[in-house]
Amino acid sequence: MAGVLLTFGIWIPVLLALGTIPALVVVIRHTMRFHLWRMRNTTAIRKTHYYDMMLTSREAAAEMRLFHLGSHFRGLFKELRARLRREKVELARNEAVATAVAALIGLAAMAGALAWMGLQASRGLLSLGDMALFVQAFFQGQRMMRSLLGSAGEIYRNMMFMENLFEFLQLKPKITEASEPPPHPELQKEIRLQDVTFCYPGSNRPALVNFNLSIPAGKITALVGENGAGKTTLIRLLCRFYDPEGGHVMIDGQDIRSFSTESIRQRITVLFQEPVRYHDTVFNNIAFGDIDSMPGPAQIETAARAAGADAPISRLSDTYSAVLGKWFGGAELSGGEWQRLALARAFLRQAQLIILDEPTSSMDSWAEADWLARFRELVAGRTALIITHRFTTAMQADIIHVMDKGRVIESGSHEELLTAGGRYALSWTQQMRGRISQAIAETSSSWKA
Repeated sequence: MAGVLLTFGIWIPVLLALGTIPALVVVIRHTMRFHLWRMRNTTAIRKTHYYDMMLTSREAAAEMRLFHLGSHFRGLFKELRARLRREKVELARNEAVATAVAALIGLAAMAGALAWMGLQASRGLLSLGDMALFVQAFFQGQRMMRSLLGSAGEIYRNMMFMENLFEFLQLKPKITEASEPPPHPELQKEIRLQDVTFCYPGSNRPALVNFNLSIPAGKITALVGENGAGKTTLIRLLCRFYDPEGGHVMIDGQDIRSFSTESIRQRITVLFQEPVRYHDTVFNNIAFGDIDSMPGPAQIETAARAAGADAPISRLSDTYSAVLGKWFGGAELSGGEWQRLALARAFLRQAQLIILDEPTSSMDSWAEADWLARFRELVAGRTALIITHRFTTAMQADIIHVMDKGRVIESGSHEELLTAGGRYALSWTQQMRGRISQAIAETSSSWKA
């Protein structure tokens, strides 16, 4: 089009370009403003998604109704959405006005060119055919320039958000792999945490300071203590989700940082305090514990029996083929049944180290007693670490460590700690009194019924 227009005068393609500059300015300016608006309101947009989830999710429904929180969260959602909508409408209005002004400038440029061409035609310097060609060329040139500017605006907008993506992709993991990791040794002696100091990223309060602990191989070790004592932090260090800032985590005298992360994690199985509830079949919920080995039905059923999950599974119409969770119209389980399923997932992997974080917290007393009766047989020949608030669970361990504020204050067997009369003995007495009172209340209620 520029080549055609050059035949009428060198200034005409320049006029065409100048007429589109205001539109280019509008595109760049609006793209920048919209990007800054998105960056500024990232938290607000995320909050609207959170409020929507609280109002519509099954997990929050009971408290929403019982505590009459629906109107509160609905008000927060509507107020925030209204503000975001007003600001987006204002952005759109400003863009529309600026676009209209840019279009008028483009029309003025075309009108000026047409006036000049009309003057030339009136003097007999141009024919009507030349006029028709000029109008078509100028109009098509403007249309293509507008299309080019629209595409450039989209590219510019995407590039601005791509900058955030590249910043994310450039983040380096804090866990560094050894350049030549040795083969992972079999756990023969112990896992030792020696003078370990650790502080979570973004926190100024250390979770552990000069912490020392020994977990003997082939035995059951229990950690008890108040919330915030640092028990769960130990799991994350043993799994190498983090590395300590000071000290060493060692397996048979070798720092775990000298081994590959994959080899460490392959030899550990964990029941986390809040295990994932996979909205999938029962079979897959257990198989995810060792998916790489492609476990068969016999292995899955063995793991389910070991965790005491076979009883609730047998009550499902499709047993191991039953889909769980409401996302895909599956069956729902109680909290304790989900926990037993997670236990089965942990037991499926034949790992050297078994870590159980509150393994019986969602079980009733009958299910807990049944599982504990078989626990020693389940972990025979392997190293087990139990983190629990229930002393009836902790008493199954060979060694119990009592933690307080990131340090071990008592250690010994259940009988030894009771004899010592320290923190463990006091807590045991209080917990047993509560259990006796609960049992009496339950028995009394059943007799009245």
